[in-house]
Amino acid sequence: MRTADAEGRAYSEILQAIITQKYAPGDHLAEAKIAEDLNMSRTPVRNALKKMIASGILEHSRNIGCRIPRLTPHDMESVFSTRITLEGKAAGLAAERATKADVDRLFKLLEREKDLYARRETARYTQLNEELHVGIAALSKNFYLERFVSQTFWRSELYIFFFDRFYDKEGPCHEKAMRDPMKSRSCRQHDLLVNAIASGDAAAASAAMTRHVTSTYEVMTRRPAGATYLQAAGGL
Repeated sequence: MRTADAEGRAYSEILQAIITQKYAPGDHLAEAKIAEDLNMSRTPVRNALKKMIASGILEHSRNIGCRIPRLTPHDMESVFSTRITLEGKAAGLAAERATKADVDRLFKLLEREKDLYARRETARYTQLNEELHVGIAALSKNFYLERFVSQTFWRSELYIFFFDRFYDKEGPCHEKAMRDPMKSRSCRQHDLLVNAIASGDAAAASAAMTRHVTSTYEVMTRRPAGATYLQAAGGL
């Protein structure tokens, strides 16, 4: 297996383990153990872990390599409020600067999103969600917005992995009725967002993105799993 392929596989496998809550916030990820479990050398695993640290999914921990960040009320509020500011601005600029080809690509992403949601393919859905959000930031034609949107997106995803019902192994999304994309708040809001960008309405696109990220934060803080964990972590 080529190095790039092995690194990509390691990244996907580690991400899937985090999504399925094989690890908990604060857990150390042992490079040697992961390499053994995946039956590959340590080099691609090490590179995948470094990439995850750079993106904000993991954090470097002195003497133990890397770990899942601990989740706290203050960190959660900070990362989502930052996303609201950055992505609201990026969506407005995207509406002004996106070409027809750019918009067509966003609509294709929406169709793929609905399919992945219906089939509950959590890892691929997560990566498509990144492609949509970071892709919109890229359409702002502002390198710094794109860079920081990517970093804050992945940090906020940790809260989504652990607190959002879509990733709840025992939650209602396992039920057939809950796999209808039009019952998904996120899918509906993404539709409104992309349509606002397609119309070229910067104010509407910015408002749609702001509502989307804000509601994601608010819904998770109200869910029992999120509220209980964050209360224990710091008194939300």
